[in-house]
Amino acid sequence: MLATVRWGPVLPTPPLSLDGVLTEMRVEALANRSILIRLTLLLASASALLALAQSLGPFGQAVAFGASIFIGVVYAGMVILVLCSKTEDKGLPGLWRALSPVLAKLVWVSLIVAAGVAAGLLLLILPGIIILILWIVAPPVAVVEEHGIFASLARSRELVRGNGLRVFLFLLLLAMMIFLAAMISALLALPFGTGVAGSAIGTFIFSAAVNPLTAVGPAALYNCLTRDPTEAPASGDLTETGPKGG
Repeated sequence: MLATVRWGPVLPTPPLSLDGVLTEMRVEALANRSILIRLTLLLASASALLALAQSLGPFGQAVAFGASIFIGVVYAGMVILVLCSKTEDKGLPGLWRALSPVLAKLVWVSLIVAAGVAAGLLLLILPGIIILILWIVAPPVAVVEEHGIFASLARSRELVRGNGLRVFLFLLLLAMMIFLAAMISALLALPFGTGVAGSAIGTFIFSAAVNPLTAVGPAALYNCLTRDPTEAPASGDLTETGPKGG
């Protein structure tokens, strides 16, 4: 079952530790590597099939575009469930049952975030970056907490408040990791050529390399932003930002 988190009075957020978020990503990914690998391989396989569908012309491209958005949101939602909700049933059927009630809300939140960031990037780039920072954890909020679409966006803004610069630095570091993964996947796919089959294989490799980072990163960030500052992380003190006693 989903963990229920009530949105009470907004309390001051402790300083975010970049090392803490990166450690959260590593620890949670390793602890849940079995289901994450299965989810990633399923998404990569579906992405490869959709790449084949794009060769069918404009209709195939339109269908592939819509389907890729949907399966990407489902993948992100299941990763959030695994990493953030601490659900006991981590099989694919159990994750689907847990995600189904909030899937429509998650789709809308994801689309609004993507549209807001895209529109902001067209306006001299800076507004898009600001929107991304403020709404980066809206999808985890939509899945884990009992909020509506716009309340999830507002809740994300409240969680990030006071840590905007640190969230930006984390997103910058995450973007560098994604860029590196994309470059490596492009090199691995290079021998397969640019034909239909080569495009499908390249899409599979790219999806398997990049999507785990784009899903695990925001989920780990959400965990760090919502963690009780009096609660020690499972893998040690990841939130300490200064000398002891300082």
